[in-house]
Amino acid sequence: MTPSTKNTENLSLSGPKSYDERYFAGRHAGEDPLREMSYGQEYGRICRFVEKGKVFDLGCGLGGLLDVFPSQCWDKYGMEISDYAKSHLLRKGIRLVDWDMPSNQFDLVILRGVLQHLDTPLYVLQQCIRLLKSGGYMVFLATPNTNSICYRLFRELSMLDPPRNYMLPSDTMLTQILTNFGLEVVCLEYPYKATPYARPLRDHVCFLLRLFGVRSRFAFWGNMMECYARKG
Repeated sequence: MTPSTKNTENLSLSGPKSYDERYFAGRHAGEDPLREMSYGQEYGRICRFVEKGKVFDLGCGLGGLLDVFPSQCWDKYGMEISDYAKSHLLRKGIRLVDWDMPSNQFDLVILRGVLQHLDTPLYVLQQCIRLLKSGGYMVFLATPNTNSICYRLFRELSMLDPPRNYMLPSDTMLTQILTNFGLEVVCLEYPYKATPYARPLRDHVCFLLRLFGVRSRFAFWGNMMECYARKG
């Protein structure tokens, strides 16, 4: 799902598990209504900053997020290491990118739930910034935040996948990295209640039970972050 070396044609899979057909079970169109609802909400938030142009989704899976970008407004590009996913992307008309592409190509670069899966995250971020036009936006969606109260207390988040994780980001870490690379962090948000995954009563009960050692998967305040950064 995520690129880790200079040319995606020669990638080894990150971690002991592969991103094959089994990994994408339940991720096809119509199979996960909550995920698809999230895509629509995320697109709406992106449009506060950029509404049209060339978009590049890094680690874009089957292209579900790009599906909500209107084709009359956007030229769509993606990068994937999964051959299974690549075949779906090509059928959708999403053009595949590699790191040999010339600089200053995109108005928008998206990393959705992908940063923690990169085994060379700083290299990949530098390449994404290189491909971004001046004035363009780099957007991180559905990204785990290890500064959240849940991670600080329990050292785990329900969306993490340890066999595939490398760097576990926090809001402070991500802000510092992007600032050091010359981007302006315009907006940092922690969507919870405005997402389809929030069930506040249940989630707070699960949080209290977790304090007493009862494990379950639940969404919570601050667990996920979104970051919108602009290239000068």
